[in-house]
Amino acid sequence: MQSIRPLLILLISLLLFPGCQGDEARRIFEKGLIMWEDEKYDEAIQNFVTLTKAFPEHHLVDDSLFWIANIYEHYLNNPEQTIRFYRSLTSKFENSEFQLRSMISLGRVRASQEEEGKRKAIRIFRKLQKHPEMVQNERMWVENQFRLIDLFFELKQFEQARIELKQVILKKTDAKSESKAYYLIGRSYLLESKTELAKIAFLEADKKFKFEKISLDLAISLADIYEQNGELQSAITVYNTILNRLERKEVYYQLANDRIKRLKIRLKKTKTG
Repeated sequence: MQSIRPLLILLISLLLFPGCQGDEARRIFEKGLIMWEDEKYDEAIQNFVTLTKAFPEHHLVDDSLFWIANIYEHYLNNPEQTIRFYRSLTSKFENSEFQLRSMISLGRVRASQEEEGKRKAIRIFRKLQKHPEMVQNERMWVENQFRLIDLFFELKQFEQARIELKQVILKKTDAKSESKAYYLIGRSYLLESKTELAKIAFLEADKKFKFEKISLDLAISLADIYEQNGELQSAITVYNTILNRLERKEVYYQLANDRIKRLKIRLKKTKTG
């Protein structure tokens, strides 16, 4: 009851003195920020909540909702309240500067939950891909697309993951993102125990990037498959392409060099019986 009384007094005073509402809202908001800086997170939330209730039409309401959700997410580790306030902001303030960030955060929190939460996160990330800012900003679009892809991997929906990965490739984004997309397509086949399809995917993609350093992950995965299949000469050939794209001081150069030596010994033994 005592915690309600200050809010009632505040509301009554505002009705009597409407001219002071703007200044009072700003004061409450700034006090919330001070409480946050002092790591008094519950008190900070109390101030922001007070603002949203006392001044529902004030331009700082969406700021306050974002801060409340942010504190619950990053400092109090309370997913339920985090979701509640991010949802409140995204549903009530479509034109807020925090709307996009809140949707991304809401998707991120949902993605950390069990299967049903992940499915809700997928719906959020799909919706985000049509957001004007995402459409106009290639980097943000790619980041969000990989969030979506990660969820399909977690749910073991590999065919759907490949569909989304092909969207990254078709968009002709930066080479690093394209290489990652090709790598994950091959990886998805491996997780389905479709080794031959994975081998084809890794080989064709590495050729596409002309056996450059950017496709190093593809080459290493391809060499691993050849080695596991007993295709020792093919593995050696791939490891040699790895040597050609690296400097001697790099870790993967030493790794590839050591594996070539080991594979040549194995190959010699198989030939001599």
